[in-house]
Amino acid sequence: MKKWKVIAPLAMAAVGSLAAGVSVLLKKLPKPEVPVSQAAPAKTADLKTGSYSFISGYLDAATVELILDYDPEKYSFVVVEDEFLNYSSDSHVAIVWGHDFNLQLEYAGYYSGEDFSAHRAAMAEKYKTANDFVCGALSGFWVLDGDNAAIHLPIPNDAHSYLLITVQKTADYDDEVITLPDYPPLKELLATLRFARS
Repeated sequence: MKKWKVIAPLAMAAVGSLAAGVSVLLKKLPKPEVPVSQAAPAKTADLKTGSYSFISGYLDAATVELILDYDPEKYSFVVVEDEFLNYSSDSHVAIVWGHDFNLQLEYAGYYSGEDFSAHRAAMAEKYKTANDFVCGALSGFWVLDGDNAAIHLPIPNDAHSYLLITVQKTADYDDEVITLPDYPPLKELLATLRFARS
């Protein structure tokens, strides 16, 4: 019995010392670094492809197809033969409906003996300005045409036609129409433009 009276307090002291020692060790040991979790990559939208074809040229006529990728949650694409957004003498145009802006895409022919440089010079004279516009691999210019921004882009390897894009702002776009050509969502959309010939 006496042994237990001596041993029990010693055992309790030993356990207390052990617990205190472990506590000190835990405080002194550096905490392992938790790796910074990388943000999950943004979900790539399931893009749809819109297509608009037209005949370019006369004696050496070729079918040109304009192709545009778009997010169907943000835009809708349709080719129409009437009810254009803006007047056109073409038989059909492509229209993109969006939240902040709507687009009308159509082909337009050069005047006889004209090329894209001459066309730009003529438009700069008519509208008194022609601002540079670059989207993806294409570069052209834009002018303010009434309440619209009119973007003119050359069609690669085409001596007869260019692409005219009429940009209209919607009621939800809270800035001036002249800011639209630099609006990132518009440039991102138009950067997907490409052409095929047959």
